[in-house]
Amino acid sequence: MKRISMIVALLFVVTAGLFSQNERAAELKGHLITLTSDSLKGRAAGTEGERMAARYIERVFKESDIELLYPSPGQDFSFVNDSGDTLKSQNIVGIIEGYDPELKNEYILVGAHYDHLGSIKTKINGKDSLLLYKGADDNASGVAVMLEVAKMVRARNFLFKRSVIIAAFGAEERGMIGSWYFANRAFQHKEKISLMVNLDMLGRGGAGRGLYVYTMMPHTELTTLLKDASDKPLMPSPTIKTSSYFPSDHQVFAADGIPVALFTTGLHRDYHTNRDVEEEIDYVTMDMTTEYVFNLILDVANMGRMLSRTLFAPQEEIAKESGKARIYKQEETEIPAQFLHGREQRFLDRWVYKYLKYPQGAVDRGVSGRVIVEFTIDHEGKVKDVEVIKSLDYELDEAALKTVEASPDWKPAKIDGKPVSVRIALPVEFRLKR
Repeated sequence: MKRISMIVALLFVVTAGLFSQNERAAELKGHLITLTSDSLKGRAAGTEGERMAARYIERVFKESDIELLYPSPGQDFSFVNDSGDTLKSQNIVGIIEGYDPELKNEYILVGAHYDHLGSIKTKINGKDSLLLYKGADDNASGVAVMLEVAKMVRARNFLFKRSVIIAAFGAEERGMIGSWYFANRAFQHKEKISLMVNLDMLGRGGAGRGLYVYTMMPHTELTTLLKDASDKPLMPSPTIKTSSYFPSDHQVFAADGIPVALFTTGLHRDYHTNRDVEEEIDYVTMDMTTEYVFNLILDVANMGRMLSRTLFAPQEEIAKESGKARIYKQEETEIPAQFLHGREQRFLDRWVYKYLKYPQGAVDRGVSGRVIVEFTIDHEGKVKDVEVIKSLDYELDEAALKTVEASPDWKPAKIDGKPVSVRIALPVEFRLKR
């Protein structure tokens, strides 16, 4: 009887999970159908169709009890079109406040542009017709995922130390005007953005295409967090690219040194054509992406500190982030700090994994994963100020800390022939054999 009860309980959990997934897929489809309806006429920037899309996004925020950072009609701005006319667009921005009294003033930004190309008048079979560029994949798909992520975060906001900003950007097809306006004119705290997640073209993941994440440049901490999200049960394993792909809103934030992650299923032959319609959308990948993005931003929201700025960050911001004295990143130096004639991977292979002890308590509990440890190599090559910035488990955190703290001296980094201090973040992996 006990075994039968357990089987029934497991079936109930699986059924409940499937129902939840089916329900979210239906919600995603509902967003797509609304945003690609004929009445919106392709959502061209500055048109009534774009405004209708903005009102829909605003309504979903309100129904989900998500606070608007800028009241209706949103964060409005103007731009001049090719004909010299001044048109108006708007960003619709919601915020879900974190629970930590201090960290709630730092942010994870999840964005997606909601405009598209609009429509053109043409002749079809000799008759005047209106050809609609509905933009189901570009980018109703990204907006749909963004809205569902927002609802998940709002329902579980008690888990988030940092605040989450959800931004639907207007006029992206006009040269990323909406996101540029948000970052450079309207939002006053962009230096407090730990990560910008851009959701753009997520609807063509079927037929073996899969999901991709582009980070613009290598970023150890972010790549580790992306892999951690993949390790969670029932998560997709996106292909991570430390490069750029197509122009989109994330580039505005990357230019300021903010770590970015573009999620996309990629370009295709229907891109920017009237064949980009709802009937071609793959909702399975969109559903999995929603869950994946939620888990990623939850990890970023609860890290010990914000993600490190990239080399594009203003020098004064890098100096402030590094502490009182100027501490460089490895990539900024002429000769990076070295361990046994190698760099970080040599340190992991020849020292960390050689002497790292897997605590028996963690083994017994079946705990595995990655700890991100950050430390300074000073101008004398000594390892200092070791700390865990992404925790996994108390015993594993302590094991990683002790191993790194015990490191022999390195050869210090150099600039202009002079030794300088550098700050390094490394993922330390704990893997149980199966």
